[in-house]
Amino acid sequence: MNTALAVVAVLFGLSGFVAGILALRTLSRLRRSVALLSRGSSGRETILEVADKHMAASEAVRKDILDLQRDLVAAQQSLDQRVAGERADLSGSVAGIAASVSTALRRVALVRYDAFDDLSGRLSFSLAIMDDNGNGITLTSIASATENRVYAKSLSGGHGEHPLSPEEEQAVRAALRPEVRPARP
Repeated sequence: MNTALAVVAVLFGLSGFVAGILALRTLSRLRRSVALLSRGSSGRETILEVADKHMAASEAVRKDILDLQRDLVAAQQSLDQRVAGERADLSGSVAGIAASVSTALRRVALVRYDAFDDLSGRLSFSLAIMDDNGNGITLTSIASATENRVYAKSLSGGHGEHPLSPEEEQAVRAALRPEVRPARP
């Protein structure tokens, strides 16, 4: 039994010896890794120093990005203010132009007719010239075989200040109707 006990003790001793060698080998590897972290592979910079530099550079880039974002927001607000101002200016200009155009004599209609049975060729006419509000004049020319007479009547709001003839009323209605744009070929 002593022999068996001695064999078991030797086996435990050998397994302890092998475990010690493996532990020393692992410890040696760990020391090399720690040496690389603390000294660097070439002895110049360590991985920790490189990581610190990278973090500092990343922080600087982050600050630059935040500054750019602030600048962009400020520029956008300035641009929005300028656009709003220009929009207000344009709106005022358009309103002024619309007011000017509404008073321009641009509604025109001509009605030709025969005033007398003995004369043909529709030589008589009534011409209505008005602005968008119906303010303007009618000119009527009545042609006969021996003479030609011209009448002018003022208009206010599409109505004559003096009674209008049927032809003058027709010209006023035609001039005030919504604009009809000719079809393009």
